[in-house]
Amino acid sequence: MEQLECAAEPAVERYWQLLCTVTGRPAPPRWDLAGTWTAAALRAHLRPSELDRSTFDATDPDRVLYAYEQVTRDVMVLVAAVRPGDLALPTPCAGWTVRQLLDHMVWENLMTASIAEGAPRTDHTADHLGDDHLAAFADSARIALAAFTGSGMLHRTYGPYEAPGAVIVQQVVVELLAHGWDLARATGAPTVLAPEVAEETLAAARRIYGAAPRTAGSSFAPERPAPAGASAADRLAAFLGRDPA
Repeated sequence: MEQLECAAEPAVERYWQLLCTVTGRPAPPRWDLAGTWTAAALRAHLRPSELDRSTFDATDPDRVLYAYEQVTRDVMVLVAAVRPGDLALPTPCAGWTVRQLLDHMVWENLMTASIAEGAPRTDHTADHLGDDHLAAFADSARIALAAFTGSGMLHRTYGPYEAPGAVIVQQVVVELLAHGWDLARATGAPTVLAPEVAEETLAAARRIYGAAPRTAGSSFAPERPAPAGASAADRLAAFLGRDPA
């Protein structure tokens, strides 16, 4: 643990970069963010744990597909309302502008579609938005939906843990609903999104991410309280560390 945290220190990383420059060797890959995340994961899970497959068993493929359609429908409305001047606005995702948020949502659709097709993408840092954010998001949602239904993904398993494809798609539903909420807050739009499926999406998020670490470097901030009468999308945002107040 101490070695990981030391390697992730900016001063240590800078030392190795300068040393490689002086000696003419290629610089090592950056370890700052990866080291912070890895150390946070190890602190949160000091002992190996058994995989809880109940998260997998509670997933209905047909319902997940319906939820994806409802969430992308409402997010599409938000994306369509984004004006060029809105792209530079800050969002509840720390350090992300509206443009960066939209690019991330497009990439999530494309990445999941590529998993369905058996060729996971590796271009996370590329620009997936281009000059037309609405067309980019609409195309990515269309590509993802076609991949989900055409590849049999919702009824297949993936990876060494044999995770059902339906769970992978369900994670995308959670992400798109949460980031749709981020987009609504950033642009001043209503945050009552996909009411037909938001409650079950919140329940899925609790199943999937309930044991996720809430420490420095982790994916989620500590859960926040939601005000009385908050919508399911607001409560999802609060669960994932946003402030819905």
